[in-house]
Amino acid sequence: MTKKNFKKFFKENPDLVGALDGSKAYIGPEIVQIDLTNNCNLNCVGCWCHSDFLENLKLRGEEKKRKLPYDMIKKLIEDLHELGTKEIMLSGSGEPFMYPQIMSVINLIKEKGIRLNIVTNFTLVNKKIIKRMVELNVDYITISLWAGDAKTYVKTHPNQTKKTFERIRKNLKFLHSLKKENNLPHVKIYNVISKFNYDKMENMLEFALDTLVDYIEFQVIDIIEGKTNFLMLFESDKLSLFKQFKSLLKRNDCYAYDVKSFLTNKKFQEGKLNREIKEFPGRFMKIPQKFILKVLEGDKDGKKCIWRILTCPAYRTTWPPAENNPVIRENKNLYIFRFKPHYCKSCEFFNICPVNERGEIGIKYLSILGFGSFLRRISNDLHKGKYDINIIDSIPCYVGWIYARILTNGNVIPCCKAHLFPLGNLYEESFKDIWFSKKYNEFRKKAKNIKKSDPYFKKIECYKECDNLGMNLQFHKRLKELSLLQKNIV
Repeated sequence: MTKKNFKKFFKENPDLVGALDGSKAYIGPEIVQIDLTNNCNLNCVGCWCHSDFLENLKLRGEEKKRKLPYDMIKKLIEDLHELGTKEIMLSGSGEPFMYPQIMSVINLIKEKGIRLNIVTNFTLVNKKIIKRMVELNVDYITISLWAGDAKTYVKTHPNQTKKTFERIRKNLKFLHSLKKENNLPHVKIYNVISKFNYDKMENMLEFALDTLVDYIEFQVIDIIEGKTNFLMLFESDKLSLFKQFKSLLKRNDCYAYDVKSFLTNKKFQEGKLNREIKEFPGRFMKIPQKFILKVLEGDKDGKKCIWRILTCPAYRTTWPPAENNPVIRENKNLYIFRFKPHYCKSCEFFNICPVNERGEIGIKYLSILGFGSFLRRISNDLHKGKYDINIIDSIPCYVGWIYARILTNGNVIPCCKAHLFPLGNLYEESFKDIWFSKKYNEFRKKAKNIKKSDPYFKKIECYKECDNLGMNLQFHKRLKELSLLQKNIV
């Protein structure tokens, strides 16, 4: 590799260069999670901090009220921008919208051009806040919901009512109505699956379709030993989940593209790691009122084919199907169906029809994210709550180069579950000094090179459930796809 090419590679991939070195970081973390506050207005049954089932372990008093000072957050955002951080997550032990200066924090982040993901229960937002988030181009909103109907919502959030659930539905629809051409913010519903809701998968899908969100993701409940064990899934519950997913693929509004297997990146072939990034083999469409979607089977060039045919209120159809019908536009989560333009222009409904003058109509679709990981977690024997014991040591841990989390007490921790393993504190040092410290470098080296059964990782409990597994896997893919020459540059 020439000196010029080395400089170019280093400039474009300083995080990879750091991981190849093995004990240093040459740029700040790509993603930083900031816990603005410990305070929350809900008591989700499986929450690690606020569930009533935690009894004496539940956050109370001053601990629950704790929040990061606004001036500290302002300085932190400045430092992260200087270090090249690409994304900030507002999440953690409390509800971000309980933080008094939340809108100012959002402003600060977006002024710096940093991607923003707000993880929220969405109960405290109103139309004014929603409008402002759209204006500021907030990139992602992840809504922790745990339900697809009001009855299940109240069951999983005991201090709420059915009215809360319906208000969330109404506000999500309002949010969608304001979205601009860039489709921001991308909205994901996050459902933690437990004994209380495992049989409601279709309800959850229906709610996501009704509210026109972009994504839905499922995660297995992470129990607190001795407190929330009763929420764990039994073998029969897991079989029920498999059956429910299989039935989803038979829906008319499901665009199933690979029912026998799952799409994976063909450049990444490492057995169970490849299966970890499986996609759910179908997307789901929200069909506009008075339009009808039909699924037809036929033969083309001697091969069996399935076509989705859309019929409009004037009984015109997208038949005969063409190679590009429908077209997928991933960045906008749309299927584009095409009618014959001259029919549309002469139609009596043309001025009130969502079909444009080119005969195109974009149908919003819903994707299921993280399906490979969820499938693995419900497929194993749960190992007494250690969901990831069979995969964690399959790849090195690179989290020390890509992620950091700031707790409400100022502690900087290296991964999502390392609340008992601080590597520094913002009341004592700047984030930059902590990130490039010897202590952090020691963590990077050990996390990459030794098994997580080592006593060094005892306080993190890596095998229990790794919330950073997805980003770690994506980083591993990037490293695997480097050429031999690139890997040897350090």
